[in-house]
Amino acid sequence: MDLFNQSALAASLEDMLNVKNRPRITRLVSLGLGSLLDSKDQQRRIKQLVVFVAIASHLTLPMSDEASVTLYAQDPTFTAIDEAFLNSLGITVLQTPSSSDLGDAGQMINEETLVYSPFLTIATYKLLFSQSLHTSTQSFSASPKIPILVSDDFNALRLKWDKRTSEHRDVETLIKGAKSGNYRRRAVNGEGFWAESDRPFPLAIYWRQGVPQQKRRTELESCASALSFPHENQPMSIPV
Repeated sequence: MDLFNQSALAASLEDMLNVKNRPRITRLVSLGLGSLLDSKDQQRRIKQLVVFVAIASHLTLPMSDEASVTLYAQDPTFTAIDEAFLNSLGITVLQTPSSSDLGDAGQMINEETLVYSPFLTIATYKLLFSQSLHTSTQSFSASPKIPILVSDDFNALRLKWDKRTSEHRDVETLIKGAKSGNYRRRAVNGEGFWAESDRPFPLAIYWRQGVPQQKRRTELESCASALSFPHENQPMSIPV
């Protein structure tokens, strides 16, 4: 963790998370981390895990709070070795049949959950936002479920595709849905941790701002309309 702790990225995340109006977080769920076993992406994935654990370290609850912060991770490519390693770090592994299914995480995410998704398909982001905004359920009276999302930066993601492609349009819809849901975007910046060989796609924090109760139904109905499209798509140590 020394490399991370000495980086500008660590300072940036600390500043973004240690604020007075931060919502109460008792669960952190990582989606799309990928297997940590040997592969060309291993170093990047391990570093993304370091970021996840570091985020959790800034979300401690007051001594007077009897609850505890619990960590979960879900990815269909996790192996038994991955699961044992994550368990040794105090992270519970959730199950999903595929990358296009929210699996156990869909039941675990609630209004006190920070979702960390360093890499997801657009199809899964659709599911995640639909889950958060209750667009697949009957009620619009409840608040959106996810208070904080640390994910691919959608503003950067839409530049990945030509404007005429369906992928570009889908990302535009995600951006509109986030705005309608009253999420504030903050790009995650900071050097000193990533190398050119393991640098991930740009990250952003989407932080849901408080809204007056009377506005909530209108906003949620707007989100539902915006997001109404079909769904698609050995033991180790951390050497950083």
